Amino acid sequence: MMLIITILLILVGFIALYFGSKLVIISLENVANRLGISHLMVGLTILAIGTSLPEIAVSVAGGFDKLTGLDPNIDGIVVGNKIGSFFTQITLIIGILGLSQNIIISKWELRREGVMLFISLFIFLLCALDGVLCRIDAIIMITSYFAYLIFIIWSEKKIERAEPEIKYSEKERLYKEDFKTIQKVSKPSSLRKDIIIFTIGLLILLIGAELTIISGHALAIQLGLPGSVVGIFIVGVGTSLPELCADLTALRRESEGMAIGDILGSNVCDILLATGSGAIIADFNVDPVLIYFDIPMLFVAISLTLLFLWTEKTLKRWEAVFLIGFYGFYAIMKLSFFQY
Repeated sequence: MMLIITILLILVGFIALYFGSKLVIISLENVANRLGISHLMVGLTILAIGTSLPEIAVSVAGGFDKLTGLDPNIDGIVVGNKIGSFFTQITLIIGILGLSQNIIISKWELRREGVMLFISLFIFLLCALDGVLCRIDAIIMITSYFAYLIFIIWSEKKIERAEPEIKYSEKERLYKEDFKTIQKVSKPSSLRKDIIIFTIGLLILLIGAELTIISGHALAIQLGLPGSVVGIFIVGVGTSLPELCADLTALRRESEGMAIGDILGSNVCDILLATGSGAIIADFNVDPVLIYFDIPMLFVAISLTLLFLWTEKTLKRWEAVFLIGFYGFYAIMKLSFFQY
């Protein structure tokens, strides 16, 4: 009976995370509409951070729980959530998107965001090698993310200034549509309304995060599983739902630039900003198995995804199926041989 209640509480937490982040994103998108920001810029910044709010909230809530002694053993859930969310998005979610519609991406975007995926994971690995993510590590990760953010804003501005010279190229598959500004709405919402929506969404988000990590830890104890396993496969998948929903919507609206920008940018945000946001509050212990198995597997997953996207700048159906299968292979290996 307790197991059923715990699972239901986790589901309630996921629902709260989803709707809380959705309200926050709505308020942020209203601001983007007023400013006339490009689709790709929204994907890499506002949408990427917005859809990463569940991961950020889980880290912050976990940090406060550990700092106050409410749940001093929450480390596995929090850190596992970041690895699980990254792995889920880069394989399972991109695979699902690839099956639902053709994904087209430019070499320019792959070079910039693909390199940063490797760099962000490498920074995380270096910080985690001693088995603890401390405040100094948090500062390094957060600073690295904002340096990346400044860089993409600079590069986007450079592209926008060169817009008249940008032409469609079959070789590059780079579209001007990705750099067009979002049309301003005729009747923009009031700032007061956006603030209220943002505040309500943030409150729901934090409540959902607290409910998720406490229930997730309880589930790990009831099932006799390490917290990192629950963080990877349950909390990690659950907190990735906003990315899946947002990107499917973007693809239906034929905004491939926003969808791909969100996936790539969100992963960088998850591993650096989200992890750092919690580690700056309290130190998190890192399970050794994450360092010698999960992170190397994640490097392989990134390499496969970028390789598939690089060839012909699109993701073929069989490649999408392969990525989904690779996630399944990772799950089987993890649950069978590498829980501890």
